[in-house]
Amino acid sequence: MRADIARQPDVLTARAVRAGEFAAAGAKYIAPGPGGRVIVSGCGDGIFAALAASAFARARGLDWRSVGVLELTLDTPRLTKADRVICISMSGNVDRTVEAARAAEAAGAPLLALVNGGGGRLGEIAAAKLSLDLPDVAPFLCGTASYTATVAALQTIAAGAAGRSGDAGTVAAARDAQAKALAAAENLLPAVVARVPASVRLLSAGAELGTAQYGAAKLVELTRIPAWSADLEEFAHSQYWAMPTDSLVVVIAADATLARYASESCEALGELGVATLAIDTAATPVAAARFRVTLPVLAPELAPLATALPLQLLAYHLAEATGLDPNTRMHLKGDELRFRVSRKLTRRSLIGTGH
Repeated sequence: MRADIARQPDVLTARAVRAGEFAAAGAKYIAPGPGGRVIVSGCGDGIFAALAASAFARARGLDWRSVGVLELTLDTPRLTKADRVICISMSGNVDRTVEAARAAEAAGAPLLALVNGGGGRLGEIAAAKLSLDLPDVAPFLCGTASYTATVAALQTIAAGAAGRSGDAGTVAAARDAQAKALAAAENLLPAVVARVPASVRLLSAGAELGTAQYGAAKLVELTRIPAWSADLEEFAHSQYWAMPTDSLVVVIAADATLARYASESCEALGELGVATLAIDTAATPVAAARFRVTLPVLAPELAPLATALPLQLLAYHLAEATGLDPNTRMHLKGDELRFRVSRKLTRRSLIGTGH
């Protein structure tokens, strides 16, 4: 997993080589009609990436809607001829994503599938398909490089759909931010995980709420530590009241307004003795956080390409600190009953295949 995390700056550079292909697909299949929406759907990392790319897409004038696959299925009667749909699944075999794609196509909505490799059943359904073609470092790894590659792919598709060309300068800035985020996190996180927290809360807002949701999912996959994500404001009205004070609260802020609110929250939580970790930038400091992983100045719409990396490393280090192996995740497959039930919940077609 460390190798997969470390290769992300190089993967981002490689994605830029195919930017023309992805932008052309966006222009051909995803440019909405007058008044139309771009509805982007998936499960797990897919829906997190869709939300993380939303600020980029909206800044380019798209009505970009990040929705879960059940919401897409339920909403298909209200799709219009002007709407466009992207369904995301690396394997292409998540049951509900496949069902949502079928429902969208049956409703007459143009559908683009974003997959990795052949794309499984989803790849067979969609009239148009784009593959990341990102080889796995090892089997059954927690998604890291594939996640940020998905965010980058969605941003490029959005640029094409909006009639905008890619910008090599933005890729270079994001790649630099990724490399510096990795270095800063590696220097800081051993001190953060020296005391294993009772739980982890990951907080943000806007597109970075997708990053917070993604970070919580990685912690769930790699550790046995309870982890939740929430809107920064709504946390104060919900999870806060049940949170043990020996928890870790992580705030993600690459926007100046959000950073101000996040700093106020960290200052208040400090009165309870709660440890806080900020993923911020040099232009958006969360000064009151106990720990900070600070990225270089980066446009907020590009920040999700880099802010996810410290969360990946946090999950990795906490897994090791609690005696689990993040490189195999055998604690998941080793619980045979729970693993089988997970396949019944998401991928019934894979039951009995060992995947």
